[in-house]
Parts: sequence; structure tokens; C-alpha cells
Amino acid sequence: MADSTGAKQPTGAAAVVAVTPRRSTLLRWLDLLSMPALALIIAFVLGAIAIWATSGSLAKVGEAYMGLLRGAFFKQRGFSETLVATVPYLFLSLGLALGFKSGLFNIGVEGQFYMGALAAAWAGQLFTGVPAFIHLPFALLAGALGGAIWAAIPGYLKARTGAHEVITTMMMNYVAFRFTEFIITNYLRNRGSSTIQTPTVSKSAEIWTLYSIPEVLKDPLNALGVALLVAFLAVVIARWAVQLPSVRARVPAARNARLGLLAGVGVAVGIIFFFGLPALTKVWWPFTDKADRMHVGFFLALLAAVFVWWLLQRTTLGFELRTVGANPSAAKYAGINITRNTVVAMALSGAFAGVAGTIEVLGVSLCRCLPLFFSSGYGFDSIAIALLGKNDPFGIVAAALLFGAMRNGADLMELQSGVSKYIISVIQSLVLLFVAAPGIVRWLLRLRAPAGVEKEAPLTRGWGG
Repeated sequence: MADSTGAKQPTGAAAVVAVTPRRSTLLRWLDLLSMPALALIIAFVLGAIAIWATSGSLAKVGEAYMGLLRGAFFKQRGFSETLVATVPYLFLSLGLALGFKSGLFNIGVEGQFYMGALAAAWAGQLFTGVPAFIHLPFALLAGALGGAIWAAIPGYLKARTGAHEVITTMMMNYVAFRFTEFIITNYLRNRGSSTIQTPTVSKSAEIWTLYSIPEVLKDPLNALGVALLVAFLAVVIARWAVQLPSVRARVPAARNARLGLLAGVGVAVGIIFFFGLPALTKVWWPFTDKADRMHVGFFLALLAAVFVWWLLQRTTLGFELRTVGANPSAAKYAGINITRNTVVAMALSGAFAGVAGTIEVLGVSLCRCLPLFFSSGYGFDSIAIALLGKNDPFGIVAAALLFGAMRNGADLMELQSGVSKYIISVIQSLVLLFVAAPGIVRWLLRLRAPAGVEKEAPLTRGWGG
């Protein structure tokens, strides 16, 4: 087909591509964020109506929300406590997002959280006199492994027998709760304590608080561990930077020359941090509040978010996981091992949940141990966070911070306004409802569903699928 100038016009699918403008990154992000933002606004509005209806005073709404805001951010240690509450949310939601992207609804992250905590409590008191830069990673790895193994079991059952992961993971939650109680009561109990709990973990296995870092870095081995970690991150960032077109032209094209450059960056950064960071903390350190519980687990959680994004978007394994989640039949036709990827997806999801439990034991619990009554509820809240963040790692960071703020600010809200702190659970439930069923939001606001928006992988599949 030709126009008046004789130029040939595209037809069929090519014509659709030619006339459909490519949507900008900004518009795609607006599409992703619009529905969670609307769900959040409507949930808070309905929460305000519930406060008004139960208290009989419109002023109570303002008092409650001002108390929530003040408790989350502006009271003494308010913001740092919000970040502490955000850490388990982040790890658990990232694990859920990995499962969702793979078409799996891992509703058992609460149980995997318990198993990671149990494994960490065992590993944390297993050794004494071991350097922290060896013992702490060992305990973190043990917690991740505990969660991964517990999640891999329903993953294998799903892949081999078709057992639905929603049912198996839900049932394994209760098995994990009772198994943890059995082990603490009979095998890991601290006989010298009046309460039923595990022994306190070794000092070398504790997650570092920001206040304790100057003291920790007095040990050269700990300083070496920090320097090696920062050097590795510097090499990763430098490797990414040399791939940028603006930088690539200035860097030698030879492979050996680039490897030498990256090695030089890593060595230089490592040496600077090994000698400079301990000296800096002796001269000046802003975190001087001994009662502040803020710990380095928050920065590990941010690194975990970057890792999940890289895994899903920049690796072959991530591509396979997303393909299996989007269309298992097409993935099988393409030669992707469905069984392996299902088990791997569940194991990775459980590993993140296990790390969340590990950090709670090693860095947050007052006794630095695992008590018998260790109920958190983090795992169930994290389902709403993953959905609110649209299963995007960076969206999850923002959603986890929001839920951490609500969890931390609820107590002061109740004290100042008299409104029950459990209204926060109502708001969180409404957020989950509206995000999981966006049609309700569109119906309430009389909105039309946007056309041409890329569809997400289904959260879960049919029985035996």
C-alpha cells in the first residue's frame, strides 16, 4: 500500500507498531504507581471514617493521624525505629515478589521467617571466640538456608505433584510454629533463664548497631571484613559504569586492561576503608545514642533490593523465572526446566524470609535470642507490601517504609488520641483489598481501565497447574 508520494506504508502488525507511540519511562512509572497511590488514599479515607464513626468526634481523626505521624518520624528515635521495623518488611516482601514474578504465591513466609530465626539462634551460639566477620556471615547464611529449605519443600511438591503452593505453604506455617516451639523447649533452651528461650548468641554474631560501629571497628579483622565488602561493591559499581556509552569510549577496550582497572578500583577503595573508616569513627561519629536500635541490617536490606532487581532484570535465571511466571507452557516449549525454576524461586523467596528472621534475632530482640513466644505478623503484612509495591524491588522499598512507619507510629497514636492502634491493621487490610482488586478502586472513582498497560504475571495458578 502506497501513499500519494509513492512511499510504501506498513500493513498488519507493522502498521500497529508504526502508529503506536512508545510510552515514555515516566508514563510507565505513573501507570505503575497510580493504582497503589489511589488504594492508599482511599484506605486512609475509610480509616478516617472508621475513627470518626467509633469515636463520635471528627477532631479525633486529626489527633490520630498526627499522633501516627509524630510517632513514626518526629518523636525521639522515631525515625530510626521506623527503619528498624522496615527491615523485616523489606526482606519478606522481596522474597514474596520473587515468588509472585515466578507465578508462585508463597504465603508461608511467616513460617520461613521462624525457621530462619531458629537456624540463626542455633548458629549464633554455636561458636565463641570467632571473629565477627566470620561468625556473623555464617549466622546470616544459616538463617537464609533455614528459610530456603523450608520454602523449597512446597516448591518441589508444586513442581512434581501439582500441590498448590497456597495450601502447602499455609500448612507449613503451622508446622514451623510448632516445630520451633518444640526445639526451643527441648533442645535449645537456655536452662539458666526463668523464661523459655534459646541461649543468647555470641557477641561476634550480633548485628551491629550504628552506635556500636566505632567499638566494633577497633578489631582489625572486623575492619578488614567491612573493607572487603565495600571493595566488592565498588568493583560492581565500576563494572556497571564502564558499560555506559559515555564512559566506555574513555576506557581501554582490551579486556585485560578493563579487568586491571576494576581490580585497581577495588584495591584502592578497600585500602581507604580499612585504614580510613576506623580513624574517622574515632574522630567523629554521628550515632551517639546508646539506646538507638538502628542497625546495619537496613543497609543490607537496601542491597537486597538492588540484588533482586539485578537478578530479575539482568540475569538468565531471572529471565527464566519471569518466563515461567508469565507462561509456563511457553517456557516449557522453549526448553526451560519448570521443576528446577519453581524450586529455585521458592528457595530464594524463603531465603529472604529466613534472613528477615535472622536479623530480628541477632539485631533486634532484647535478649539477642529466640524466645518461645515469637509472634511477629510481619509475614502476612508483607503480602500487602509486595502488592502495593507492584512487585518492583524499588517500589517495595517505599511500601515497606510506609508500613514500618505505620507499625512504629501506632502506639503513640493510641496514647495521644485514644484511638486503638489496631485501626492500623484495618487500614493495611483495606490497602491489600484495593491493591489486589483494582476494579473496586476504578468502580469507586469511576475510572476506566488504562489500555495497553503491560500485564503482570499471575500471582498464583489453578489447582494442579
